[in-house]
Amino acid sequence: MIGCIIQARMGSTRLPGKVVKKIDGEKTVLDYVINQLKASKKIDTIIVATTNLQEDDIIFNYLKFQQIECYRGSSEDVLDRYYQCAKKFGIDHILRITADNPLIDPKFIDIIIEKYKNEKCDFMTNAIHRTFPYGTEVEVFSFESLEKSWKMAKKPSEREHVTPFMCDPQNKFK
Repeated sequence: MIGCIIQARMGSTRLPGKVVKKIDGEKTVLDYVINQLKASKKIDTIIVATTNLQEDDIIFNYLKFQQIECYRGSSEDVLDRYYQCAKKFGIDHILRITADNPLIDPKFIDIIIEKYKNEKCDFMTNAIHRTFPYGTEVEVFSFESLEKSWKMAKKPSEREHVTPFMCDPQNKFK
């Protein structure tokens, strides 16, 4: 199963609450992200992973009203939040998206998922050698890669983000 886990939180330093800000007076940034993901033909499930912090209750309650699955976990250890979410929902392959990127393209998502499947790699992203604009980042990886990272990543910088351990060539992900 290919599941999209959307990373969302209210506590942005530059623009607090940005994921629930209304863009057009009606839809929130998170609504736009979810709608773009729903247009993908390759995603089996969409889950938002937010924190256990009280400030993120608004995200949890909003998603409950929208009937979108939500997982709550560590605010500091985002790698653990992703791992526990993927484990709980039985996701074999994870598409990682952040909730503040409403410009993601569902057609590109389908292309990268197909390429990931065909190349039988552990991890694929368009964010390492940038050829796409900021705000359109897509990462897809196997549960096994996530689990390996979760077990082996020790540095705070490898825990507060999801994929730095996978991106490090020394860790031999293909």
